[in-house]
Amino acid sequence: MTTLAGHQLREQAAARAARLRAHPLRPSVATLALSALLGAVVTVAVAGPLMAPHSESAVVALPYEGSAGWFGTDYLGRDVLSRILHGGRPIILIPVIATALSTLVGAVLGVAAAALRRDDVIMRAIDLFAVVPSILVALVLFHRFGAHPWVLTLAVVVSSIPFTTRFARSAAHPILSSGYIEQARMIGEPLPAILVRDVLPNLIRPVLADAGLRFIGAIYLVAAAGFLGFGPPPPSTDWGSMISENIGGAGLNPWGVIAPSLMVLLLTIPTNLLADRFARRVAR
Repeated sequence: MTTLAGHQLREQAAARAARLRAHPLRPSVATLALSALLGAVVTVAVAGPLMAPHSESAVVALPYEGSAGWFGTDYLGRDVLSRILHGGRPIILIPVIATALSTLVGAVLGVAAAALRRDDVIMRAIDLFAVVPSILVALVLFHRFGAHPWVLTLAVVVSSIPFTTRFARSAAHPILSSGYIEQARMIGEPLPAILVRDVLPNLIRPVLADAGLRFIGAIYLVAAAGFLGFGPPPPSTDWGSMISENIGGAGLNPWGVIAPSLMVLLLTIPTNLLADRFARRVAR
């Protein structure tokens, strides 16, 4: 039997579709430019090893030789450009996987907390993790399990879940308090069905907007872990590790530090701006 809640949801969806047809969302020139820049950086990070002129461990000249290749050599005489092209995958893949996991878990916990009339236990447990700095969580896990990619992914997930949970809970509260949800409860609709059918579809866009911000934080944490010496095991590298390795010779070949720093910036700045634009559009 079709419920009143289902009728109202369909009416709201039809109204939103009518507004979109009347005022279609067209990306601005700035949005297209930022998307193109981000796409280029992601392409370099993912397909970089296929384009690298040398392997990431090949010694091609003297250490900190600025005239060797596009960006010179690093502290062991390896080609900086090749290391840049080989070092982008961890900066992309670990944050993507960790953000997807933390968003999924946080959304489920947040909706569950909002649906319960007494959610103190869940939120107090979440608060315990929220006050711990993410880099401290990573260092503790590294000390216990070692500097492995899965440990870094776990550190990002553990650090992100409290914020994703709080956001999902805040976004779910107005939906659960709305009239059509109350009507669905009054006529005996089971709570799991209401959450899956009526609540979660309305949370997709705001949760995705929050996931963009969590992704940026994950990039910073992965880069910081590499800078502190917890990056991929040698001879593998990432952009954060390259900054740490070559900072001692920045006076001889500054590109060993500048190039990976620029790649991190070119990844995070467009992502940050696009996530902010998407969040503002969702809030309208």
